[in-house]
Amino acid sequence: MKILSWLLIATLALSLEARAEVAPVSVRVPKAEAWTGQGLFFFVELRTEGPFAGTASFALPNLPGVLVLKIGSPVVSSEAAEGRSWIVQTHEFALFSQKAGPFDMPTFPVRFASHEGYTGPVRETQAEVPSWQAEIRRPPGAEKLGFLVTTESLDITETWEPQPGLAKFGAVFKRTIMQRASGIPGMALAPAPTAAPEGVRVYVGTVETPDKSERGFFLGERRETLTYLLQKPGTLTLPALAFTWWNPKSEQLQSTTLPSVSFKVAGPPLSWADIGNAWPWLSALAIFGGLAAWQRRRIAEWARQGLKTLNPPDRVAARRLLRACGRNDAVAAERAWMVWRNAQGAGFEPDSGLAAAVLDLQARLFRPAPSRGWQGEALARALREHLDAATDRRSPQETVALPPLNP
Repeated sequence: MKILSWLLIATLALSLEARAEVAPVSVRVPKAEAWTGQGLFFFVELRTEGPFAGTASFALPNLPGVLVLKIGSPVVSSEAAEGRSWIVQTHEFALFSQKAGPFDMPTFPVRFASHEGYTGPVRETQAEVPSWQAEIRRPPGAEKLGFLVTTESLDITETWEPQPGLAKFGAVFKRTIMQRASGIPGMALAPAPTAAPEGVRVYVGTVETPDKSERGFFLGERRETLTYLLQKPGTLTLPALAFTWWNPKSEQLQSTTLPSVSFKVAGPPLSWADIGNAWPWLSALAIFGGLAAWQRRRIAEWARQGLKTLNPPDRVAARRLLRACGRNDAVAAERAWMVWRNAQGAGFEPDSGLAAAVLDLQARLFRPAPSRGWQGEALARALREHLDAATDRRSPQETVALPPLNP
């Protein structure tokens, strides 16, 4: 009996040892190196002896500068290990790191449930996904770049609503930027730059990532809308947006640029506060305009009198006479002389020099056979001398005596 007991104990121990050698959770990393921003794929395998129940739950670690994504649905298979049959559920993950150098993936929890046997009760298993290591390489020439995307192709388009151009103060423009890349999900694509000059406020909308994936192949999309609020009149120019990525196939840096955009913004309308501040001036202007319209005839007469005062008829006639003399136009000089002479009053008598020059003009015009080639220099000189002498005779100190207010 003792020998039989020892045999049973040994058999049980061997069975337990075999069971312990098959881990419920294992990790597989096909290629433990990647470029910065390139997808590094790893697989987590869950094992049970009975069918899985429900959905496995992973608590993915939150690592600075690293994005970890679960891809697609798990694949179920079976395998034989240590003389037993196991059901294997394989989950695929992708890791995208912006940090170069050695990378250590820490352990993280997983929880899943399975049946005991094929028809037994459901049993929950809590375990840890094993840690693993990899190497992340920074592409040459990309040391000064910030966020880097690694993909073989990147297509970038944009749409505007409305189209940029003439705009009012406070206008809003929406710019939707679409990025499409192969081999990388939308969440791993670079955010659109939000650079804008002073006077333009930028609002970032919700980011959409309608990816398509199948067995590790990504066709990633990132769609985001930037809203621009124009808060300054004048010409406002948004800078060009440059997107740079690393092509792992050609091992070259490539870039795509969205062109710069300009807005011509009109000035803002007057606010109620501005109108309130300008109200006294507007009121005064309205009153003045009303008075001017009411007294337009009197104002017009005042204007004519003012022009006569500043520019009397005798001065106008004298200027016309001098111009006619300068042109040697005897007919125009005679006409201007008569206008100027009549403006001097009934008792006016020209001095000898002026009288002689006028007689010479009239003799040439009215003699039976008038001679040609009259020169107006003598008459112009005589008129200037007369005007200068008349100015000297006027006393600048002359005043008009006013009658007493209370005689």
